[in-house]
Amino acid sequence: MAYFAQIIANGLHNGALYALLAYGYVLTYSVTKRANLAHGAVFAFSGQILVLGATTGYNALWMTLPAALAFGALASSILTAIVMVVLAWKIIPRFIDRAPNMMITITLGIAIILMEGARIGADTRDYWLPPLLSTQTPLLPLPVAPTLTALQLINIVAITFVIVAADQALRHTAAGRALRAVSDDPTAANLCGTDAAKVRRNAVLAGGALAAFGGMLATLYFGNMSFGAGLTYGLKVLFIASAGGFTSPFRAAAGAMLYGEAEALWDGYFPIIWRELVFYCLLALILCLRAENRLASDQRI
Repeated sequence: MAYFAQIIANGLHNGALYALLAYGYVLTYSVTKRANLAHGAVFAFSGQILVLGATTGYNALWMTLPAALAFGALASSILTAIVMVVLAWKIIPRFIDRAPNMMITITLGIAIILMEGARIGADTRDYWLPPLLSTQTPLLPLPVAPTLTALQLINIVAITFVIVAADQALRHTAAGRALRAVSDDPTAANLCGTDAAKVRRNAVLAGGALAAFGGMLATLYFGNMSFGAGLTYGLKVLFIASAGGFTSPFRAAAGAMLYGEAEALWDGYFPIIWRELVFYCLLALILCLRAENRLASDQRI
């Protein structure tokens, strides 16, 4: 039982990262109705710039470790904000009303640009942060209790707070009502006085901010961020959101959390080498079943 409880605890952190990414992805998709392959790239890019900035601050500028981390976080925030402004103002508005494949192609191109830019900036080297706040903290007052590191707990609490705050804003603010209106029918929203283009820009910026925040939290915990990891997170979130039908950012976050726990359970009881194959096959099966049900419904109508 103690082993099972520890596995569940281990899945909380990764599940929280999936949840944050999924929330941001569905938030953007709700108003664009287009797949965005750059979402995971922004996640990876923010983490890579954090590591590169912290390394530069520590080794070249002779900063203390906390100051170097703050410098890296600032550099990551500025560069990621520039990327998201370009996406929200220049890229997505040009392709949102065109064929869906064009959005896929352009966001894949953006992802490659971010990957190569970070690689060139790091001179094709891997930089690592030292372990941070790695003290094990019991989750329950028991003799044998599941534990997480202090940084894991901070990340989980921060992600939970951000998701709950964002969801409350969507439910109870004018901006949230405008986003739901544009998601349902952008033409009708424009006729009622809502600026659909502005709502889309804000949604893209918000989704990118959540991805960048998750990338920085993941990097502080793992110590490094490879671009492959960003693509993996982004692709999984795309599959998870698709399996849920893009119905709600909060539901997508909940599904992503469950996915993270399922991965932890697999790692605890089954060979890790088979995990990605099995889970991708399950997600693909769910998507096929959803498509078949939708087709059957359309035929009945």
